[in-house]
Amino acid sequence: MIVEGYFDAIALHQAGFENSVASMGTALTEDQYHVLDAMRIERAIVAFDGDAAGQNSAERRGIDLAQQVQRAVRRAGRGAVTATTGLSVYVTVLPPDTDPDVLARRDPERLRALLSEAKPVLEFVLDRISQRSDLERPEGRRRFLAEALPLVGGEPDQLTRELYLGTLSSLTGIDQETLRLQAATLPPAAQRPSAAVNETPAKQTAPAERYLMALLIRFPEEAARTELDPGDLDDPDHRAILERLKAGKHPTSDLPAHLAAKAAALGASAPELEGEEDVAQAVEIAALGLRERNVRRRMKNAQGQLARANGGDVGAVDGEVAQLANELAELMHRRERHTVLHAADADERDE
Repeated sequence: MIVEGYFDAIALHQAGFENSVASMGTALTEDQYHVLDAMRIERAIVAFDGDAAGQNSAERRGIDLAQQVQRAVRRAGRGAVTATTGLSVYVTVLPPDTDPDVLARRDPERLRALLSEAKPVLEFVLDRISQRSDLERPEGRRRFLAEALPLVGGEPDQLTRELYLGTLSSLTGIDQETLRLQAATLPPAAQRPSAAVNETPAKQTAPAERYLMALLIRFPEEAARTELDPGDLDDPDHRAILERLKAGKHPTSDLPAHLAAKAAALGASAPELEGEEDVAQAVEIAALGLRERNVRRRMKNAQGQLARANGGDVGAVDGEVAQLANELAELMHRRERHTVLHAADADERDE
């Protein structure tokens, strides 16, 4: 069982789930996949948190995870993701407003049931896409296939690929041979040189960033309190909105039309939260998560520079890597602490 935070992993071990590990802020990276695969583990279940951010981003994270696995399998040169030849990755989504730590303490049997009901990651993603697609109408089926077919076409194992093509055929009524030929003309999503390279910044924006901005639109007074800087955001529209919020301006007043539309959409997607303390904790956890993401990016770049460095450059780059590692550890500790406090507040309300 793979969870994101080390506090979750510790709590799970204390509750008797001793086959749990923490991926440290990710779902599962290619390198982590290879570590587990080398240990001859047959199945790993990634548990997505049941908070608002986890619920809203489950499909997107599932797609990212499926593509990571497909790339990892191709990199290994094995060409199959099955229980007999390599690590199979499954997904479960925890109930709303809970996380592995809380569920393990309150209802361990429910957690075991969720693990037993976990779905293979590609099946999970296809289910999510089909649930929001209007498969009764030709246009809905076409849109569904536009999203689903590249994912199925990227499946390295030929037998598994055929099974999922059969699923798509059943859902859309289109002959499996037609789908097979169409899939063969598409570059697999997991093999594309860079994800969403031609998409607009808004489409590239991480769900976590959109979730945080939705919170700040709904609770603009929190913008001045958070340590988040506009430069921490990827989307230039989000940066512009955050600058206005930090200046004390109302999120819907005197905005250009495109920013007003984006702010309205973000506000409509914001979760309901109870009490000022709950809001502050949620904003802080989300902001720290984004800052972690950015430090990880900088570390990756610095580590790449270190690998290419010569002579006198090594010391400076090595020092930067060490500094970033310390900054990352501090951010992770702070986020975990706020997460524990957030869970404790929820426990008190339930009692």
